[in-house]
Amino acid sequence: MAAACFAIVFRTPRRYFVHTVALGMLSGVAIHLFPPHVHVGFSTFCVALVVGCLSHLLARATGKPAQAFIIPSVMFLVPGAYLYKGFAQAIAKEYLNMGESFLTAISITLAISFGLLLANWVVPSKRTL
Repeated sequence: MAAACFAIVFRTPRRYFVHTVALGMLSGVAIHLFPPHVHVGFSTFCVALVVGCLSHLLARATGKPAQAFIIPSVMFLVPGAYLYKGFAQAIAKEYLNMGESFLTAISITLAISFGLLLANWVVPSKRTL
């Protein structure tokens, strides 16, 4: 349901709606398949890399830019809960827990960035070929 809503918000064309929702569902499910002992930053990096590669392959197949598939799909990986938790802990003056929450949010953000950058290198766009 959330994948479809993100596809609507980002105005995905109707004929690519199913592709975008499938990628969004993949990223939402895949992030929860990692075992709890694996750091959330590493699991986010892996999921962002896979979603980025699949988005570039879909972009090649459909002729649309890869960002049309990447942006709605990566929305599930954004560390909003950790940021909220960090600010709530800052208000409650729990500074040690606050630092951990903010560092986790930063590591997730960097993992998304590096995963998508590596996906650009693994599956380059048509223009760079």
